[in-house]
Amino acid sequence: MRCLGFRVEEAEFFAGSLRMADGQVVFPTALSKSGDLAFRAAERALARSRFLARLNHKWGRNVIFKYISRSIQMPGLQVALRFMGAEALRQTNRTKEGFLIAQRHFALDSDLLRALSPGLKVYFYRSWLYQCSGATFISSDSYEFLKQKRACVLFLLLFLKLREMKWSLEALMRRGSKVQASFNISEPRLPSLLVLQEDDLSLDRSYRTQPHWFFPEDGKPPFRTLVLQTSSLEGLPVDNEALKAQGIVPLSKKDLYILSRRFWSSYPVQQRLRRDFWKCAVRSILGPSGEVRVLFEVARLLYTAKVLAGFCEQSHVRAFMTCENYMVEADAVQLIAKSLHITTLSYQYSNAGKAGPVMKTAADIMLTFSPLYHRLWIGDGIRPGRFTDIGYVFDASFGHVRRRARGHRRLLEKAGAQFVICYFDESVLRDKYGLISDKDHCAEILALLQVVLEDPSVGLVVKTQFRSNSPQNFAEITALLAAAKATGRYLELVYGTHRNIVFPAEAALSADIAIGHAVGATAALEAALAGVRSILLNPYGMKGENDTLYAQADIVYPSMMAALGAIRSFRSGTPEYVRLGDWSPIIGHFDPFRDGCAGHRMRALLEQVVMREGTEPLDLQHQPWEKDDQ
Repeated sequence: MRCLGFRVEEAEFFAGSLRMADGQVVFPTALSKSGDLAFRAAERALARSRFLARLNHKWGRNVIFKYISRSIQMPGLQVALRFMGAEALRQTNRTKEGFLIAQRHFALDSDLLRALSPGLKVYFYRSWLYQCSGATFISSDSYEFLKQKRACVLFLLLFLKLREMKWSLEALMRRGSKVQASFNISEPRLPSLLVLQEDDLSLDRSYRTQPHWFFPEDGKPPFRTLVLQTSSLEGLPVDNEALKAQGIVPLSKKDLYILSRRFWSSYPVQQRLRRDFWKCAVRSILGPSGEVRVLFEVARLLYTAKVLAGFCEQSHVRAFMTCENYMVEADAVQLIAKSLHITTLSYQYSNAGKAGPVMKTAADIMLTFSPLYHRLWIGDGIRPGRFTDIGYVFDASFGHVRRRARGHRRLLEKAGAQFVICYFDESVLRDKYGLISDKDHCAEILALLQVVLEDPSVGLVVKTQFRSNSPQNFAEITALLAAAKATGRYLELVYGTHRNIVFPAEAALSADIAIGHAVGATAALEAALAGVRSILLNPYGMKGENDTLYAQADIVYPSMMAALGAIRSFRSGTPEYVRLGDWSPIIGHFDPFRDGCAGHRMRALLEQVVMREGTEPLDLQHQPWEKDDQ
């Protein structure tokens, strides 16, 4: 384009600052639209392919459809962000006609994409190579490119077999692992619960760890808990001996494969999965080219289900539970659950505003905070079998953090703090298509540090979601941060390897008021459930399902400066701010229990599910922990 005389420059913007015509920010708009797009694209994929439609019907629960839509949403989000960003820029610049040159997404028809931004004139291109400073590189899209080629399923199988050979060789050289040794055939066939690892593994209930439904006072569970590690959490330190004493066994994916191979046999469900995998392989070579990319994803799901089937059959898995419904293992177990008489459970862990394809589930039981959230998991042909309300899933840990929280408070008071503010961040994304930028994150922390330095009666406790977002990692904060630390009235709570697994409740209980964000809003909700005043910041003008509830209490403010102004008025006794951060008018909608027993209710339910005899149906009626689901 430069050679032809066009001036090419990159637009300077951040998606978290761009607004659409209706006032909504680009990122949440794109996230919502990408979910809708994914469902529509998955519907078209099944409508165009009798094979995929039959496969979806054969395995039931609409799991194949759900998995296809899930595989589309995340790459589809990147496409939607470009469309929404371009449309917002066009509207901001008041340009009548905008032009967008966009990469063609494999599963999204042009009419679906053009409907995202009717004001744009769109030109599509396909490419897996791009030029940079005269050199040619294979882009990150090259992986997507290979998935669209004929025989891609056979390439997938080749990769999986090579990985299996590598793992088998490693197991042979080391003569098995400690994990494999714990699965002795002579061991009684103890019923098992299979879960996916989503947090650090530990028995310390004062931190956000797994299994969070286990408490020493409840005793050792009568079943074995098998924890399948996920790629993002591999290598985290684990006290295997302490876990083993409580019947908890961590498993890597390599362990899973080796153990499944050890127990490999011709179970009917495995034969069916193997046949369908090879049908995908043949169809990827001989079938319509438009199906190839979807067949790759379905084949991956079927292979994972086959491996899990052999393992679950021989390790006596009676139940499977996860909260991360986007993982391939979650959908793979859904495929085999009915045939192997496995009860599947999913549980809510956040104050969610919407559940798209990546979070939807077809689990037998969905454990939710309250009836308020049921509607989020129903729609587009996907829903759990039933809902069971247990309250806020981590509230049983509140009592385990109070002692440390009192210690934090004493330290701050010793330095002169009379009023303590607690701050929770939200996920900081470091590319231009994120919602919360480094700049916005730093600006909020700097405003709080300034208050600490100007008012000797104020203390500050900071608890970030991830270690990478710690204030000490940002150079622009360094000077003020050092000055605030010198006062003794600043405290940052951080623990864990990747995620900061300090509970928001610990930080909140050491403060007089907590400040969180309307996006996510889980940390602020946890603070409120712990009995602490809590404010939500909404500088992005985000709209959510719970806005009408929030409006019934004095908790939402448009900026950090507005929130700090309200806190000053509250401290000075201004009558109209007497209910600042008080969730009491609405808190019952979010958790009708508020008794610190959610983890115990989950444990009781798991015992009932896992310890049922044989294949008897599970009766979940009239349980003492459950309210009627109307």
